[in-house]
Amino acid sequence: MSGLVPRPSAQRLRHLLKASCEVFQTVYNPDNIRTGNKILRRKMKGPAAISYYPIESPVKFRHIRAAYPMFEFPNTPDEHRITMNELYVVMSLAIT
Repeated sequence: MSGLVPRPSAQRLRHLLKASCEVFQTVYNPDNIRTGNKILRRKMKGPAAISYYPIESPVKFRHIRAAYPMFEFPNTPDEHRITMNELYVVMSLAIT
């Protein structure tokens, strides 16, 4: 029975855990309190999300249209709106 090694004390186990945390650069948390370190160690999602969306151009189509008034650029959404308004007026007059 002399071959049995006595179990280390709780204090020695805490010191071992603290030394292990220092060596492996992990957080020493002997009370197992939820700290969120698992989430904070993850790779950040921000750079990937930013690179997903294209960089917005500072020059808009309206700036080009304002800079060159001698050219007639079609304004499709505006023309569609005017056409629909005219159609609405014609339809409302036909109903009454």
